[in-house]
Amino acid sequence: MTSPSATTATVQTEAPHGGGVRIWALSFVAFFLMIGAWSVATPYNGSPDEMDHIFRAVGVVSGEVAPAPAEAIRGSGAYQTVPAGLIRDIGCWAFHPNISADCTPEPGSDRTPVRMGSGAGRYHPVYYAMVGLPMRLWPGWPGVILARLIGAALSAALLAGALTTIIRYSRRRMMVAGMVVAVTPMAGFLGGAVNPNGMEIAAGVGFFAGGIVLARRDHDVLPRGVLWLVGLSALALAMLRTTGLLYLAVGLAALVLPIPMTRLRALVRSTAVRVWFGVVAVAAVTSVLWILKMHTTDLGDFNPNHVHLSASQAFIANMGYWPSYFQQMVGVTSWLDTRMFEPMYMIWESAAVFFVLLAVVLGTWRDRWRLLVVFSGGFLIPLAVQIRAANTVGFITQGRYLLPMLVGVLLLAGFVLDERGLEARHCHAVIRLVTVAVLPIHLVCLAFTMSRWQNGLPLLNLAGPVKVL
Repeated sequence: MTSPSATTATVQTEAPHGGGVRIWALSFVAFFLMIGAWSVATPYNGSPDEMDHIFRAVGVVSGEVAPAPAEAIRGSGAYQTVPAGLIRDIGCWAFHPNISADCTPEPGSDRTPVRMGSGAGRYHPVYYAMVGLPMRLWPGWPGVILARLIGAALSAALLAGALTTIIRYSRRRMMVAGMVVAVTPMAGFLGGAVNPNGMEIAAGVGFFAGGIVLARRDHDVLPRGVLWLVGLSALALAMLRTTGLLYLAVGLAALVLPIPMTRLRALVRSTAVRVWFGVVAVAAVTSVLWILKMHTTDLGDFNPNHVHLSASQAFIANMGYWPSYFQQMVGVTSWLDTRMFEPMYMIWESAAVFFVLLAVVLGTWRDRWRLLVVFSGGFLIPLAVQIRAANTVGFITQGRYLLPMLVGVLLLAGFVLDERGLEARHCHAVIRLVTVAVLPIHLVCLAFTMSRWQNGLPLLNLAGPVKVL
């Protein structure tokens, strides 16, 4: 086999271990069942801002692709025309975990057009065009469930591609353990809702899983399936949400800048890589133009009391939110009002911290640089922007917004341990331990949240007996 410096990168049609289609199909079914369970269990508008996204999706497929920016919701958003059956008020139970979701009527089939404000009215239309048609044709539960399942299938396809890539191209498959920790219950919850954030998280997993394989120095060929995975994931990051452009730029920097020049030249010489780079670049430019035209960075006013904080006060206040950010990444569901048992968060966060710290200890300086860049792009930079904007938009950051980038930290950590750290038998033991420790938490989170929606959760008074209000 010739070295990367001696040949132009070519497209490999068969992976070393074979069975790619079968692995992808089985992985897709597993991920689709996991995410689809949330799709059918969640009540209408049972996830953050879902009704806003539903209004936007129906508007896009009805021809209202670029509505005039307006102060529709909290000083931002736009107006969309939607069927009356999709308009519901969840104020009786949202943010009140002790009250079930039964107090709000289900979506109906009333097609009477109504002009409604949507906080997502200015967002890029691509995601909404993919999921909106069922809700326009069949307003009510049939359309909503089908739209959710379409989004679930898209996310499951990207996650299945990532897992297939890891299984076929990693040496000891430690990245499998990293992916198990990266795909949290929150990722499944959002993937099963009408919300581009869920697909964005799956795209982050696909981009880093495939990108790490392409950046490896011991490949002199470029697998076709991996190129498609990275290309489609990059397109999704570029167009789904405004923050995706930042994540895409930082992710490319972390993956490309540290690799040897011989490998970089081999990538640049590949026609397929150049084509995909051009397609993603065009998508990124059009997204920037959309942001400028629609003023999507104008998030409205989340600081109604107009509290003014100095930079140091905003920093201290933001530090106080850090524990909640990490728990939200694991799974604080419904309208951020439903929490699992505290040990569930401790187990998941401990697995993530163990994974990353071990990679920092065993990795090279190049590995540590990559981990730092990805962590900065997914956590430190967004929080710095949050602190700077604290007096204008308030503290609006949520853990789910950071997940599309931070999944890369765990996948990179798995790659480092796979390449530099542990023997094969230790890798297999870690994969089994992580899988047994965290996978059951997906079911715990689903069961806990379903109980909250169906019956409400008891409010605990630590100074006295349990009270249900």
